[in-house]
Amino acid sequence: MRKFTNRLIAILFFMGPLLAQAQAPVTGRVLDEKGQPVVGATVLVKGAKSGTKTDANGNFTIDAKAGDVLVISSVNFGSQQTKVKSGGNVTVNMVAKDGTMDEVVVTAMDIKKAPRELGYAIQTIKGSEVAETQRENFINGLQGRVAGLSVTPTTGTAGASSGIILRGFNTLSGTNQPLFIIDGIIVDNTTFNSNSQGGSGVGLASDGNNRNIDNTNRIADLNPNDIESYTILKGPEATALYGSQASSGAIVITTKRAKLTGKKIAVTYDNNFRMQKLTRFADVNNEYSAGISNNTPFTSTTATGSFTSFGPKWPAGTKLYDNVNNFYETGFSQTHNLGLEFGIKNLGFRASGQYLNNSGVVPNNFYKKYSGRISNTTKIGKYITLTPSVAYSYADNKKPTKGTSSYLMSLYQWPANNDIQRYQDDYGAKLTLFNANPNADFDNPVWSTKNNIMGDITRRWIATMGIDIKPFEWLNVAGRFGYDTYKTDGYIMIHPQSFYLTAGTLGTLENYYTTYKGYNHTITASAKKEWKGFSGRLLVGTMWQDFETQQYAVVGNGIADSVVGGKIYKYGNIVNSWNPTDSNLTAPGSRVRLQRAASKGLPNLKIFREIAYFGEVSLGYKNVVFLTYSQRFEKASPIPPKNNNYNYPGASMSLIVSDIFPILKKGEIIDYFKLRASLANTARLNDPYTNQRVFVPNQSSSTTPGGTFTYSFTNNNPDLVPERQSTYEVGTEIRFFNGRITLDAAYYNTLNTKQISQGFRASYATTAVLNTTNAASLRNEGVELTLNLTPVKRKNFNWNINFNFSHMWSKVLTLPESIGPLNDYYNSDTYISNVRGGLIRGFSTGTITGSTYQRNPAGQILINAGTGLPLFNGGNQLIADRNPDFTLGTLNTFRYKNWTLSFLWDLKVGGDIYNGTDQVLTRIGKSARTANRNNAIIVDGVLNDGLQNTNNPTKNTIVIIPNFLSTYYTTMPDEEFIEKM
Repeated sequence: MRKFTNRLIAILFFMGPLLAQAQAPVTGRVLDEKGQPVVGATVLVKGAKSGTKTDANGNFTIDAKAGDVLVISSVNFGSQQTKVKSGGNVTVNMVAKDGTMDEVVVTAMDIKKAPRELGYAIQTIKGSEVAETQRENFINGLQGRVAGLSVTPTTGTAGASSGIILRGFNTLSGTNQPLFIIDGIIVDNTTFNSNSQGGSGVGLASDGNNRNIDNTNRIADLNPNDIESYTILKGPEATALYGSQASSGAIVITTKRAKLTGKKIAVTYDNNFRMQKLTRFADVNNEYSAGISNNTPFTSTTATGSFTSFGPKWPAGTKLYDNVNNFYETGFSQTHNLGLEFGIKNLGFRASGQYLNNSGVVPNNFYKKYSGRISNTTKIGKYITLTPSVAYSYADNKKPTKGTSSYLMSLYQWPANNDIQRYQDDYGAKLTLFNANPNADFDNPVWSTKNNIMGDITRRWIATMGIDIKPFEWLNVAGRFGYDTYKTDGYIMIHPQSFYLTAGTLGTLENYYTTYKGYNHTITASAKKEWKGFSGRLLVGTMWQDFETQQYAVVGNGIADSVVGGKIYKYGNIVNSWNPTDSNLTAPGSRVRLQRAASKGLPNLKIFREIAYFGEVSLGYKNVVFLTYSQRFEKASPIPPKNNNYNYPGASMSLIVSDIFPILKKGEIIDYFKLRASLANTARLNDPYTNQRVFVPNQSSSTTPGGTFTYSFTNNNPDLVPERQSTYEVGTEIRFFNGRITLDAAYYNTLNTKQISQGFRASYATTAVLNTTNAASLRNEGVELTLNLTPVKRKNFNWNINFNFSHMWSKVLTLPESIGPLNDYYNSDTYISNVRGGLIRGFSTGTITGSTYQRNPAGQILINAGTGLPLFNGGNQLIADRNPDFTLGTLNTFRYKNWTLSFLWDLKVGGDIYNGTDQVLTRIGKSARTANRNNAIIVDGVLNDGLQNTNNPTKNTIVIIPNFLSTYYTTMPDEEFIEKM
């Protein structure tokens, strides 16, 4: 026993120093780059579970031995490691991180990159920020949040569409809207086009225009609560990998995925209730009674002059009605969102649903949407990840007319002494004002909302599948596969007694059935490698797109058999309502269909197919210099076969100046300073089937039984080549004061050549009315600034301000030679009255054209020497530019603990507006400017007496009283109604 005890003491004696070494405390200090203590930094022995924190002087003590590795981390400095040496004292100098080392953004092809690598401008918006706006069309929630992005809702009605433009207009006749990508899959954002090009396209059988009917843009089918983030790719270099369809930029949407919840179900629910009330209307002059002109009372038995208020003032005691406010209702919207998440180990599911019900301020206008989505994340072993999803939406939209046919214009014109609430008899027949024939008497707006109706129902499925295979740390193979399909059933019905029809028409009903099928996939392989301070990435891939739209449409007359004594009969029975979805209501002999339906019973088609191969190579040096080059090869169906193989490059550079010259960080002002530059050449395509002339049935001018076929009035072009868009961009990103101030600035310059001018008029010797060719060019430039400020940053309270500034200018360089020097190129859908969005050489892409005053070289208005009225130029002259001087979005966000308050100011300064409402009201004697019509006036100008162009023109002194010369109001040119902002 004694021997054992002695041996044990000897062993302990020799192990004592070793045990003492293992348990010896190590002291140290953690400092920043300037030698100041880092307070609250975490210090751990690598591989151990316990640790400590630095005190107010940056000091710490921890048990460790020589050779152990200490891991020191802090929120503002990231993580750093150091080895314990003999002696036990450690001093660590932490390097402040710039905030970009750990950030990741989703770019083209669903590729994740660090922001410091990017040589072009992007902006990322959290999905929750847009969802919280609770807009019925969530695209409106992006307005003001992105520099260079403009969102324009068509109307304020339920189900209204919204246009979205990035960095201005870059094509004359194609789409300027960005491409939408969801989880790497292209999805459709079409707004239904009523124009069927004489029955040959995918519009209405009646070949309607888009000025009086609004259709929801299809991206509104998405549930914004399913979206994790939006990445806005602005320039062509950013979108070069997506090809010609992304030449106007791209909005890359990343959806929410299931989080592993540990066998628990996570449930979220939110709702929103909103009321809408119209409070601002035009100033209308209701003092005068009906009369065609010159203070003469209306006496005709027709309705022609009944809505022109150039008669005497209403007699004293006449009861006048506030028809405008009596018409509009209080709109109400409610939205409910439900989300479920469940996950275990390598398997996660997320399910969501939304119910939206929006009743508009216009009677009988509503928009209802139901949507649901299921997504899954499955990890198979170490190398494979699957991310499938399927979404369904159902949208029902009952919509009003818009534009010059809108109810508001009818309300403004309606005689103030008539109550619009009295609009039908007991049988639902229209009550008339001035004419016994209902079809010759204007439609009461309330009656019209109930009887001239239109709407549609859309059912949509979007299915996606993501496959990621990572067999090696340096290699990733990814596939993104998607199928997007929807069916829209729509109708437009005009009542048999409507003013829009003659009595013999007995009502019209148009039905249309749209089916869209879109499949696309992208397969990429990317490899990355680091060696001796260099880093490299190589990406190769292929993309296939196959999009098809089928359109069947039929329009016919005779939804009633007869109208007798105000009673409407169908099949011998009195009717006061119809089923607008039943196209069999119309008389068989009156029906007109789209061309393929008329000849073969098949729907019209629009097919787009494209295959592309692309590659990108990126090279970095010490994480401070990055170079990227990309090339895309495309073949697309709209371009003629001899020209449809084309390619284009893109390149960018990023320099982290603050890391190249660390001295810039020494002054405690600059945290991060980056310079970037990019350039790219991108293609843009024409509409399908504009590369060849087509035959159309021509029955009206043919004596051959069954009709004959002739060429259409559009001269399509078999020699088209893709448009070319060349852009360069320079910019910078700077962060100050530990991220309290961040600035992103960019200048871009885009030259668009070989523009495809579709539908311009040339000599009829071309054998066509409208022509298509590569015959225009334009340049688009701009400056964008994004400034983010955090004036207050506390543990429980935070105040953040984000400014998005944009200034854009453009110039039309060339147009087809057949268009005269001062004549305009225009899209017919912008044609309202005599005013249109016309483009003229040498001016911006936002010009408006119309009639103008005649002026002498000094700019003085010429006056008719006989009447005292101004002279004007007919046709379409330059009258305005709708491009604003600049736009500024300001987003304030306040956070107190778990409470958040945010509000957005969206400001547009400059830019001209055409006030068509004022023009119509002036011409009928109801605008505010006609209220003083009894005052004698002299129009400011010079007489057109032969001296007008001399140095001494005759100043006008002719006195007129507009109440007795109403042509003063009715002949005012369009330029008079341009408002400068």
